[in-house]
Amino acid sequence: MKHPLVVGIVGGVASGKSEVTRHLQHLGAHVIHADAIGHEVLRETEVIDILRNRFGDQILNPDTGQIERSKVAAIVFGEEPTAISNRTFLESITHPRIRERIRESLNHARVNPDLDMIVLDVPLLIESGWIDSCDRVVFVDSPLDIRRERAKQRGWSETQFDAREASQVDIEKKRDAATDCLDNSGSPEQLRGNIEAWWKSIVPEHQS
Repeated sequence: MKHPLVVGIVGGVASGKSEVTRHLQHLGAHVIHADAIGHEVLRETEVIDILRNRFGDQILNPDTGQIERSKVAAIVFGEEPTAISNRTFLESITHPRIRERIRESLNHARVNPDLDMIVLDVPLLIESGWIDSCDRVVFVDSPLDIRRERAKQRGWSETQFDAREASQVDIEKKRDAATDCLDNSGSPEQLRGNIEAWWKSIVPEHQS
């Protein structure tokens, strides 16, 4: 019985991981979005109560009572002792719940014979250990100056970019952990061409 290939995506902040994931989905990959699962977890009543008790009402939308991710991010990203402590606490609450939902989704997709590829869209693939579930790991390669400019276009400050980068595994460790590399130093059209060439080289090989 054919089983789909499980692929993880890694790269630096604003390297283009989301664009790679979107195009792989367009080509036919089944994508498990950890970020979307994280959104669902943050809407759980129990999680809201726990985080509210820790961080106060400042993290809630005053109209809906829901957690605002940007407000939580401002508290947990950074290398200051307080930020590290807050991030550790947040992860202790959300990660087990996210992990269980990802595991359920992955197990369900793995037995689908119609799928050629499953993409694990997990922001902290290495740190969270999901890399061990991957058959291949793709590193999205983009120079630092280009990544900084992309982050700036998203409305991020230099400080926000540096804080996010510092909170993750060193980029060279991500590169070393990868089995494949996709260049994203050019235009979106060039990236899509690189993705399609890689897809064609991988999927027939896996099917044969």
